[in-house]
Amino acid sequence: MLIHFLSRRCLTCIALAIASLCSTVAALAAAADAATCPPQATAPTREVLQRAQQLAADRGFLWRISRGGRDSFLYGTMHAGRAEWLALGPRTEASLARTGVLALEINVMDPAVQAALREATQGPSRRLSAELMQSLRDAWAAECLPLDNLQVGPTEFHVVQLAVAQAQRHGLFPLYGAESALLMRSLRTERPVVGLETVQTQLAMLLARSDEEAEAMVRDALADWRDPGAQHVLERLTRAWVRGDLKDLEAYADWCDCLNTPTEREAFARLVDGRNPGMADAIERAHASVSVFAAVGALHLIGSKGLPALLQARGFTVTRLF
Repeated sequence: MLIHFLSRRCLTCIALAIASLCSTVAALAAAADAATCPPQATAPTREVLQRAQQLAADRGFLWRISRGGRDSFLYGTMHAGRAEWLALGPRTEASLARTGVLALEINVMDPAVQAALREATQGPSRRLSAELMQSLRDAWAAECLPLDNLQVGPTEFHVVQLAVAQAQRHGLFPLYGAESALLMRSLRTERPVVGLETVQTQLAMLLARSDEEAEAMVRDALADWRDPGAQHVLERLTRAWVRGDLKDLEAYADWCDCLNTPTEREAFARLVDGRNPGMADAIERAHASVSVFAAVGALHLIGSKGLPALLQARGFTVTRLF
């Protein structure tokens, strides 16, 4: 059951595509009371990009993975960020420049992927009790999200949109995530972009398997939305990424307050660890013919089931660069 992993506690677990969809919806939020609504991201101006370049630094986590005389790179991202992070740091830039393809969790530049995501946002909603639906409406109103949109699309997307709105209140926006910086740089240099997963794979991890599961997801997400302590988890996760603090990230289970029950641990196994073998397969296949810069959510890189460990077990020499 994907409950806490659609909350502020685990924002970087949210697939880039889903976060991007939520960003689009959030851009339509009512602006009647700007003082109480979450801030909205805007397309970065030349001045914003120049400022980002002045502040460019290596953030996140980077490994070199080598096999067969070829080097590729594995980069741990945050799917939401700040405008001043839109420039790559020098080691990130140099590593990307050595590769022939950028590999993201899914290729959001692919028209077929975009079409599949649009179709997914129009899918059926889950049945919720009247009481829970009213609580969800109240939360949406508090985040200035369009109430009419609650009638369209999967309930699970609505939960993600609440999480994105809360992240925006803390200055983190999907539009400014690490993948955006990598995409901008790759598009300028005409570097091909590929996906490590299909939209269907990510949706299978996101969508509830029954009305009862969806209702439980919404209840827990609303409880988390009301919890002022949840912001501290997001702040700590962001700080670990900005500083490249791998030790703290590896201790995530000790401080995230999101792996306390068998249900929560099963959700993590599905959403994070469960996807890693498929992404490792895709990286291995691509590396056979071209140097790859693979960028995935940072939580996919930790532990014995993380991508560095999986690729090392497949015969890659894995070296952490930062």
